[in-house]
Amino acid sequence: MSYMLIVSMTCVLWAFVFENVGWTVLVLSVSVLASIVVMPGYNYTLVSEWIGMDEMSLLMIVLCILVTMISLVSSCKDIKSGSSLKMGGFSIEEMVFLICLGSFFFFQSCSWMDFYFFFEFTLIPTFFLILKWGYRPERLQAASYMMLYTVSSSLPLFMGLMWMWSYAGSDNMLLAKMNSSFRLVDMEWPWLIMSLGFLVKLPVYGVHGWLPKAHVEAPLSGSMLLAGILLKFGGYGLIRFMWLVEISSSMITQLVLIVSLWGGVLSGLICMCQSDMKSLIAYSSIGHMGMSLGSLLSFYSVGKMSCVCVMFAHGLCSPILFSLAASSYDICGSRNVLLGRGVLRIFPVFSVLWFLFCILNMGVPPSLNFYSEVFCVGSLMWSNFLFGMLGGLMCFISGCYCLILFGLVSHGGFSMVENSNTNLSIRYVFSSVFIMVVLFFGGFCLDVFMV
Repeated sequence: MSYMLIVSMTCVLWAFVFENVGWTVLVLSVSVLASIVVMPGYNYTLVSEWIGMDEMSLLMIVLCILVTMISLVSSCKDIKSGSSLKMGGFSIEEMVFLICLGSFFFFQSCSWMDFYFFFEFTLIPTFFLILKWGYRPERLQAASYMMLYTVSSSLPLFMGLMWMWSYAGSDNMLLAKMNSSFRLVDMEWPWLIMSLGFLVKLPVYGVHGWLPKAHVEAPLSGSMLLAGILLKFGGYGLIRFMWLVEISSSMITQLVLIVSLWGGVLSGLICMCQSDMKSLIAYSSIGHMGMSLGSLLSFYSVGKMSCVCVMFAHGLCSPILFSLAASSYDICGSRNVLLGRGVLRIFPVFSVLWFLFCILNMGVPPSLNFYSEVFCVGSLMWSNFLFGMLGGLMCFISGCYCLILFGLVSHGGFSMVENSNTNLSIRYVFSSVFIMVVLFFGGFCLDVFMV
């Protein structure tokens, strides 16, 4: 399976270098279909003492491949314009592949120290990606916010991992999970302390201040990688350490669940009054990740499955929304929603793409987004009726701001700042159509997400 992934990445890189979009879409389709066929019967594979792979790891690696390739395909303008700009000898595409490589090793780590190392390692190329290839002078503040939030919150995680290493006598995840002595220790407070790094990376509302700034100031490839891969580090880490607390009635887990759900509602309300497209999409990510965390903390198997579904669906839908926002910026020279209105009159195909991904983001049946939100609300409803009501309110608010976004972008009078002579890149169209097919038919492969 790993050989298939390496061959797929090599072929897609070759297709990207020679600017053959058809080859790119073909290789992506074959790799994803082969992964989906293999995944339900995939067993845990221990490559070495430090590297292993199970169904969850394989699913996240497939997501990494998809997001990395569509980010490279969609950000052709940044790559060509930034070919002369290098940071320490690295170009922008090399930074993207460095983030992808670090993500690969993070999702395959079997030991806590490797897990923590690659959790922090991806911050370095992301920091330079924002700092060097960002669009505005505020990019230094955005990159500093991201580093300060993530590093300061991950120090308690490091201390917790060192304590578990000394307590278990090994930093291997499997050996620690099989150690029955952990069941004799009250693990609620250690779990909360260790989860701070994951909650900031997710992020949960209240510790989300770095995310909108990083998204707004990052280049297109940086925004796509942040939304599609790096935000999933928090959910993946929480899933890996959920065995520490297996009691859903715990006061600490209930508190985290309430904060995540109420924060998702507030972030949805903030989306409804945003004027910046990238900021709106960034705040919608906070709401979706809050819903996935709430379903995970319901401690139902369906809740865990819906959490993985939300992570995968959001990891594909949100990068394409950032790609469409970048196309709107190319047309009108601004990310303001009101200045980019009336796209339906000059670019009907572009308006169709906005419509399809707005309804996918709000969860239209029979897409993967729809099933994930339904199971999220169902698991929350089984846990507590009030939690289910908050989850349903989040879905309703999500539909509201998606309709507002599409209505403002597509309809209305033609703005004078828009350039009707702008050519819509075929790369945007091909990558959007491919991800749309994956999301629409992903709902028929729900057994893949039973990890």
